[in-house]
Amino acid sequence: MARRVGAFVGGFLLGTAVGSVLGLLLAPRSGEETRRRLKRSVATIPGAAEEVAEDAQQRVDRLVQSARRSLDETIARLNEAIEASRPIQAPPSAKPDNNGQTVPPAPAVEP
Repeated sequence: MARRVGAFVGGFLLGTAVGSVLGLLLAPRSGEETRRRLKRSVATIPGAAEEVAEDAQQRVDRLVQSARRSLDETIARLNEAIEASRPIQAPPSAKPDNNGQTVPPAPAVEP
């Protein structure tokens, strides 16, 4: 996930830079005006990169919180299922035989 976000941020920044440069170079303006606009455009790239990085971090944080909630809910459901199955299990007085099967205790013999 982090790798995809990093690739997106890199692609976004590269696309912004290339688009700005091409737009300024192909626009019908004087050289001095083009250089001034180019400097302004380049100056905005770090701010845009920071915004994109913050947005990506917020999305990752929300995803992590969602995953944690889902995991907690799953654990709670599993614990409930385990507790519900306890009465179904063999009674504590039953003992396993040599084959691992549960054998009920023998009835008491009266003299």
